[in-house]
Amino acid sequence: MKAGDRDRLSTREQAPFLKAILKPLFICAVILLLLDTIMLARTLSFFHFPGELDEFGMAQRGGFGVAAQLKNFAKQVGVFHLPEVQEVLERLDEALGLAASPADVACALSVEAREAQEVIALAREDAKGPLGKIGERAEIEEQVQKLQEEVRVFREELDRLSQAAGFSELSGPGIVVRAFDAEDGFRSREIIHDKDVRDIVNLLFWSGAKGVEVGGRRIIAQSSIRCAGPILLVNQRPVAVNPVVIRAVGDHDELTDGLFEFSEKLYADGKRLEIETLEMITLSAYTKGYDLQPR
Repeated sequence: MKAGDRDRLSTREQAPFLKAILKPLFICAVILLLLDTIMLARTLSFFHFPGELDEFGMAQRGGFGVAAQLKNFAKQVGVFHLPEVQEVLERLDEALGLAASPADVACALSVEAREAQEVIALAREDAKGPLGKIGERAEIEEQVQKLQEEVRVFREELDRLSQAAGFSELSGPGIVVRAFDAEDGFRSREIIHDKDVRDIVNLLFWSGAKGVEVGGRRIIAQSSIRCAGPILLVNQRPVAVNPVVIRAVGDHDELTDGLFEFSEKLYADGKRLEIETLEMITLSAYTKGYDLQPR
């Protein structure tokens, strides 16, 4: 047998062995890539795992926790059975149940929870005689003050969550990004598409943006950015293009650096980004798009 024939035979013998090794390695690589993609999407809040609460769910759960504490307080001081106490606690539960955003939960705590505190305290004073009032007033006032402090702290946390989730205005230093089509460009690769805008938004959040707005429409976890022919839709509403104006609150340098490589990629196709840094930007609250005019 010639040497060339022996080499070819050896290669044929090795082929099944190599195929048996490479196939599992390829499958493992695909699985790792899929897991990385899932974790990246979760980090950017594009979805939540089953059973995991989003910002609104956390806020609503906390609101019902405050309501439960008020009920326990009413039972401890012996006024839970009174109609006026039952009524005010039911209004609080109803307001929390109808809340559609962290801001709604904060409003319910600011109005109904505060009223419930006052009604419970007054009902307790009316239920006791003069001697009982003197002996227990200090204890009741201490409990009321404790509840008021818990509500205040929780309301501050709700405000923070509401801003982070996009349901209330957000102000701070940031940048304005203007994305332009290629000059006199008409081919697909020379035009700013929805994917380009989504990439910019993702990079801004990845670089530490506290909030982002596209064409005057606040971006939240459930936002959509897509093209319908030549029209760019953000939260199902059209926005102005060429340039597409994207505003973000966060550290100037980190946000700008986060867009550097992507800006170079767009420039290769004739498209360009203009970035302006500002000491103060105010992003609008998310309002489902129907009552906002594009910027």
